[in-house]
Amino acid sequence: MRRLLAVVLFLAVSGVCRAEEDSWDKLHADESYVNTFFSYHTRLNPDYSYTETIRQVKRIQNEDAMSSGEIPIVYNKEQQSVEDIKAFITTPDGKKHRYKMIQDVDTSSEGYYSDNRKKIITMPNVVKGSVIEYEFTMVNKQGPVEGAYFDRVNLYSWGPLKHVIITLDAPESMQLYFKNLNTQRDPETTRLEDRTIYKWEFKDDDIYDKNLSAEAYTPASIEFLPMTVISTMKDWSEIAGWYWKEFSKNIVSSPEIKSEVEKITKDKAGPEEKITAIARYLYDNYRYVSMNLDEHNYEPHPAREVFANKFGDCKDQTVLLITMLKEIGVEAYPVLVCGETDGDPAGLLPDPTVFSHLIAGVKLGDKIYFLDPLLEGYRFGETSYSLEGSYAFIVDGGKGRFIQMPFMGLRQKTTINRSRIKLRANGDALAENIAVSDRQASINTRKSIQLATKKSKEDMLAYLENLTQGGRLLSYKIMGEDNEYGFLAIGVKSFIRKYLKPKGTIMLFGDSSISLVNRFYYKERKYPLKFYAEYKEVDIKEFIMPQGFVFEYVPPDINLESKWLDASVKYTKSPNSIKQVVSRHYKRAYTPASGYEEFRAFLQKIEDS
Repeated sequence: MRRLLAVVLFLAVSGVCRAEEDSWDKLHADESYVNTFFSYHTRLNPDYSYTETIRQVKRIQNEDAMSSGEIPIVYNKEQQSVEDIKAFITTPDGKKHRYKMIQDVDTSSEGYYSDNRKKIITMPNVVKGSVIEYEFTMVNKQGPVEGAYFDRVNLYSWGPLKHVIITLDAPESMQLYFKNLNTQRDPETTRLEDRTIYKWEFKDDDIYDKNLSAEAYTPASIEFLPMTVISTMKDWSEIAGWYWKEFSKNIVSSPEIKSEVEKITKDKAGPEEKITAIARYLYDNYRYVSMNLDEHNYEPHPAREVFANKFGDCKDQTVLLITMLKEIGVEAYPVLVCGETDGDPAGLLPDPTVFSHLIAGVKLGDKIYFLDPLLEGYRFGETSYSLEGSYAFIVDGGKGRFIQMPFMGLRQKTTINRSRIKLRANGDALAENIAVSDRQASINTRKSIQLATKKSKEDMLAYLENLTQGGRLLSYKIMGEDNEYGFLAIGVKSFIRKYLKPKGTIMLFGDSSISLVNRFYYKERKYPLKFYAEYKEVDIKEFIMPQGFVFEYVPPDINLESKWLDASVKYTKSPNSIKQVVSRHYKRAYTPASGYEEFRAFLQKIEDS
């Protein structure tokens, strides 16, 4: 239900449109399209197979929505089939036209490695005033877990919806667990013979709120938006048992794997060095093939197959990593990962579809260390920028357990820019700059430099030369290129024409303004504000004055602190130079809507300082 309901918000629907406009139509007359009806019916069978019947209609209201003429339906050819497709379009003159064609294609990003396919319905005459209607049934042999069912009904919408009906038709004998999040709204329940029908119905934007799309930096949806989660499982230990069975059967070594591990680790001293060597081998020799964890993609390929193919997605490379670690006597487990911005799934009913990534949990002594075979540039035991704060479910052959992954230290997320600028009386300058990247940017840039072609290097130098505004690039240096785990710095020395434009005998320089208030221009806010990322930016500039110039005015230092952001500007003056240090420390913070005015006031204070 979750996957198909998401289609509504972008492709949308409608049953029968009345010729006359009502108040809802007038209210949304400026939208590029409107969704007037959507029905989604799931019939769950005793063997846990199920069908999903979807009816959708959308009215095209201007040219921006003409791309809606291509309707994609993604399915898994081994587990699903798409049947009974009906699609037509009614043009403004009242004539109905059948779909032009239906294509069935591979999902290009996954190639032969996935069973996913995509049907594309192409509609003719998609013009302003036309109405697209389509219906199809998805037949599912089973869900991701045999003998189980999971779902989520979102009781909110990012776009206008005139009429929505969602139903779940299940055998009365089947135990279903329901959990409401941020709502008291229960489905209407009807019993017919040996079945129970659960129904949610919404009309006239009952679940639409324009603030959702307007307000940025909201928390994870499960933390504040209304929804109902459904599962036939009551405890996460059931997920742990299922996934350990699916995963562990593919931890199968071979003589070739054993030989390779011996070769990789023979000159390594201890377990950490050996683990690092194996992880490095995987990153250097195995191609990543993207295939998302979804309803039918949880079981990895056997480790021997992945080893031979030299490619795989996250779960394939993780099963090979765990298999190779086993050869050196190190115990490791699969770890299902959910990003922090998706919210902590521990409080939900069991559902494997909440996870989007898989890594390894390596056990050394009494500690578990997280290791992602797809990442390079981090020492064993370090947390990467992409994984910090994520929610991990460790599948260790027992009941499984949740843990929030640790955060990187602030120094790892700090960028530093140092400049020494020797000014001339005419405004020209000799500038020396060293830019030190944060840890993740250092890794990315280091990789780009390693892969750079002669042409791309020439283009970069030409770009830097252009920044001199007719001056000259005097030197260019990369520092830390060979320090795999360190910070990368780029030093540039240049002569810059008209760095400043003197006004008579006056030079104005050293702008220290920090402008953030325009990112939050709405005066009021309905939903909480949550910043997930912490990082720091430091900009250090030293200006050397030309002979004969004196300092007429130096602004006062600024030091503003809050739970959201620390901002400071400090000046150090000598007889012929001045150093300016601008620092911004962005923090992780949660603010209820009631605190938004205080937050904006602080930003305005920074702006005015």
